[in-house]
This record gives sequence, structure tokens and C-alpha cells, in this order.
Amino acid sequence: MIHAYFEQQNGTLVGCSVNGHASSRQGEQARILCAAVSSAMQLTANTLTECFGAQLDIINTPDERGSLNRLALRLTNPEPVQSELLHGLLIHFTNLAEDFHGGIAVDIVEAL
Repeated sequence: MIHAYFEQQNGTLVGCSVNGHASSRQGEQARILCAAVSSAMQLTANTLTECFGAQLDIINTPDERGSLNRLALRLTNPEPVQSELLHGLLIHFTNLAEDFHGGIAVDIVEAL
């Protein structure tokens, strides 16, 4: 299963971390879900950095077995419009969780 954690600080989204992999039992659906999540993360990171000039901390730790991959992005100086892009990503992942019947879990956590 894929787990997406959105970090929130004082009610503002400041980051997103995704880890895991869709179940291979889902076959083609798992590959589609993984591609959708990866693409959405890349689109969000590129939009934040290239279009809005946001400074991001990006972490990409692939796992040799492909089951514990982790991709994370965190705004270093969050501005409201940048946070709203993360809000859009949250909505997208929530919709994917519904469409793919729980293949992705989405949670909001308080940033440390």
C-alpha cells in the first residue's frame, strides 16, 4: 500500500511524503496508481520550484525491492499559494484513494 503524509504547520500545508508501493495483487491497477502518484508528486514539485520559485527540500530514497520507496517534498519558506498547491495534491490523492479502493492511504500530520 502507498502511504501519503501531508505535513501541516499552524493550519498550513508545508510538505508531503509518499512511501510504499501499490499491491502487486492489483496487477495493472497497481501500476497505474503508482504512476499517478509519482507523476502528481513530480508535477507538484516542478510547479512549485519552476513556476513559483519555491525553495523545496526533496528526499528520494528508492528501495532495491521497490516496496519501500520514499519521495518527500517540504517547503522551506511556505507561502499561501504554495500551500494551496499542496492542498490540490491532497485532494488528488484523496480522490485516488477512492478510485483505487484504498490502494493509497492519505493522512495529515502536524509538522515537527
